[in-house]
Amino acid sequence: MNLKEKIHSSVNQMNMNELILMYEHIRLLHEMRRVSDKKRAVIPIEKILEMTGSSESCWGDSVIKEREQL
Repeated sequence: MNLKEKIHSSVNQMNMNELILMYEHIRLLHEMRRVSDKKRAVIPIEKILEMTGSSESCWGDSVIKEREQL
């Protein structure tokens, strides 16, 4: 039995709640693929240095504090 047949068989045995959950997973996978397929804008290093250099606080410390709060 190949993978598609196994998946099809498993789906046929699912109840409605399991099907809803499976559909949501599939929808999220499609959304992730759609988002990752978009070309991201390239920001020149000069612009990044300008943005981070003008900050009077250490942005790295801010990131660390935010992560600690999670």
